[in-house]
Amino acid sequence: MSEEILKALTQLFAIITKQDGGVTEKEREFVITIFNEDLDQDSIYEYLALYDEFVGYGKTEVEAPRKRLISVKDSVKTLAICRKINKTLTQKQKAVVLLKLLELVGSDRNFTPQRMEIINTVSEVFNIDRAEYKTMEQFILYTGEEQLDFEEVLFAGQDKPGLKKSQCIHASISGELIFLKVKSVDMHFVRYIGNEEIILNGFIIKPYLTNQFSNGSTIKTPSGDALYYSDLIRHFLHEQDSVKLSFNAQSIEKQFPNGVIGLRDINISEGPGKLIGIMGASGAGKTTLLNVLAGIDKPTAGTIKINGIEMFSGNEEKIKGAI
Repeated sequence: MSEEILKALTQLFAIITKQDGGVTEKEREFVITIFNEDLDQDSIYEYLALYDEFVGYGKTEVEAPRKRLISVKDSVKTLAICRKINKTLTQKQKAVVLLKLLELVGSDRNFTPQRMEIINTVSEVFNIDRAEYKTMEQFILYTGEEQLDFEEVLFAGQDKPGLKKSQCIHASISGELIFLKVKSVDMHFVRYIGNEEIILNGFIIKPYLTNQFSNGSTIKTPSGDALYYSDLIRHFLHEQDSVKLSFNAQSIEKQFPNGVIGLRDINISEGPGKLIGIMGASGAGKTTLLNVLAGIDKPTAGTIKINGIEMFSGNEEKIKGAI
């Protein structure tokens, strides 16, 4: 993130946590965790000092009594900050920011009306759908005991009574993994409620913290089970919403500038759910083939179509994201 956005987020963190008695140690530790994700050590100290200044951390009640109360000034400042970064962030980044703000308050379970009102203001300025915002809110509030029954939420762990079979995946773990789909931006997130070492893409998931669960991600459990992105995502899809995908490469040829033929008469035709393996000796053309099929290199001859739309025809925007 840019310096401007980080400063704006630091102010948002501060405005939220200085309400209702001021920042707690757990909330401050969470802010440090967020800074650790994006900043080097020197910058962490810089932004933490900025945050501490905003919230009056370390000052007595006599020195900073007004900073403990919500004010019209805070409300105006919140709107100004949100409108400022609203023009800079993508809608996906806004979804991440909103989840982080909810998680900040959730770090100490300090969901007071004042704090939640500020986050609600952020969601409105970010133009987050109300129903989607409530789902995100409940996803962060969930501690393992509440009832959480949304189509956009999926559980992995032991059998969970009261939920549809399509919303649960059995996994040999202590506790449970909760997955959230933010449909408007086509993003997925995961939280772990428990005390085992659950590995996401080679890193241990910190309990209760939200992680992005992106395309190609893998979760491994201590029992040796593996949960793959592709396997989990289909649980979110109802039959009528299933993605129809066709991929057709016909008579593909690739000739290099020096006249060497890299590919000759390649034909591939597949639909969704198929797995293709490409094997060959060094120099046989595997990388060349993949580059052409992915649209990175243009073939010398032949056509490649996704859902009937031809690559290199000027209509690539219509199939953006399919590869």
